[in-house]
Amino acid sequence: MKDRHYQVVRRQYRRRDSVELLRTIASIAREIGLENALSLLERCVTEKRLAWLDEHLETLERTADPIMDGYRAFYEAYLGILPQYGEIVEATPNRMVTRWWNPCPILEACKTLGADTRVVCKHAYHRPVDAFLARVDPRLRFERNYDVIRPHAPYCEEMILLEES
Repeated sequence: MKDRHYQVVRRQYRRRDSVELLRTIASIAREIGLENALSLLERCVTEKRLAWLDEHLETLERTADPIMDGYRAFYEAYLGILPQYGEIVEATPNRMVTRWWNPCPILEACKTLGADTRVVCKHAYHRPVDAFLARVDPRLRFERNYDVIRPHAPYCEEMILLEES
């Protein structure tokens, strides 16, 4: 049953219509629960991001700063977020805090459908970023401040952390 649901979510995810995708998740959630339905989306997102990274990792510029490498790989190269849509508000050797107000189809879909971005982003989009960053450097970790996330705040606050090995 779960594999059938995954195939439905995967097809909808590939269509790139976030509103219909979240409608599909809501429909499946009535059968298997919201967290389980969002975990199917999380799987799709992780697969897509890691496949992209597998194709591009060798061509990404590397420096002596793994946090900046992760930032550039994820936000600039993968997401293509332009600098005017965010800012780095803290940068230390072990932590970078960013704030983003870029156009976001998931944010818009959540607003359209009355879904909570704190739930959707946490259960479907958090771990895929963590997996992406860990592939760039195994010591990198991703965190998001779920108290400071749109539309509940004017921006989404996210962190890249460097764990000592």
